[in-house]
Amino acid sequence: MELKQNICVYIEIAGGALSPLSIELLGKARQLADAKGKQVVAFVAGADTAKASQEAISYGADAVVAVEDSALAAYDSVLYTKAIAALAEKYEPSVILIGGSPDGRDLGGRLSAQLGVGLVADCTDVRFEGDDDTLTWIRPAYTGKLFVKIQTTTRPQLATISDKIFHGTPADPARTGEIIKESVDFAGAAPSVKVTNFEPVEKEAEELTITTADIVVGAGRGVQTEDGMKAVQAFAQRIGAAFGVSKPLVDKEWAPYEWQIGITGKKIAPKIYIALGISGAIQHTAGMQDSECIIAVNKNESAPIFGVADYGIVGDLFKVVPELIKQIEAAKAAE
Repeated sequence: MELKQNICVYIEIAGGALSPLSIELLGKARQLADAKGKQVVAFVAGADTAKASQEAISYGADAVVAVEDSALAAYDSVLYTKAIAALAEKYEPSVILIGGSPDGRDLGGRLSAQLGVGLVADCTDVRFEGDDDTLTWIRPAYTGKLFVKIQTTTRPQLATISDKIFHGTPADPARTGEIIKESVDFAGAAPSVKVTNFEPVEKEAEELTITTADIVVGAGRGVQTEDGMKAVQAFAQRIGAAFGVSKPLVDKEWAPYEWQIGITGKKIAPKIYIALGISGAIQHTAGMQDSECIIAVNKNESAPIFGVADYGIVGDLFKVVPELIKQIEAAKAAE
């Protein structure tokens, strides 16, 4: 198998297994590779990469190149950069996709400097638009008010990609692939972090948040006042949903940034998203469009939110919400 000039994914290990973001990137890499007749090659570093390597193959990688070393038990900026840069120099990938996790963002910037190549950060999409291997990267600009297309002239093409953007392909345990172990000489590379011990931490009770809840209620400019926003928040609590807002309400300082839904805030994918008084600006819809079911309520029948909604109600949210409560409670009583 020719492992050069292919689509590469840097995969991260979480709890000994493949991270969810890595699974998402492998799915996109598979799509890109199939479009150009290339292979998907995963790069991984760690103290024990066996499980993650096998999982990467089941999720779409054709080959995994792993650097195993006890010094890589925890992410270290210096050592991980040296390891992945060594793999990039040897296998000469056309592109390296890196997850936009805290560690991934750190690694991406350092790799860019180490390899002397450009980096496109926080991408929300990537595609081929020509006949060659040049990728077009899509990312938000001006706080999400617009999206820009970027192409890089250096190789490998390097980018960090946010989570909850792509869907990973279902795992196929029957898939086979090549797992290659590479060694990297870390002599002279002083670790930036010294791990002295690992201690288990008791898992705390999960808090209902917009990124973990099955049902999320979002409030937008249509609430008109801070009290209006609080009324929508009370509705969310009443139906057992998490509560979020669009960017304008954060800008007004009615809500903290942690509540902001959108490409410049939190990206969500609940089973049900109820958008109340939200017009549907692109930076907001890009952050919630993967919700399984979207219900929108807005006075303006031409509001963009209706373009992504599964169900839309044209009306005053303060008249619609009480009716929704009646219908929900009636449904519960009938169970």
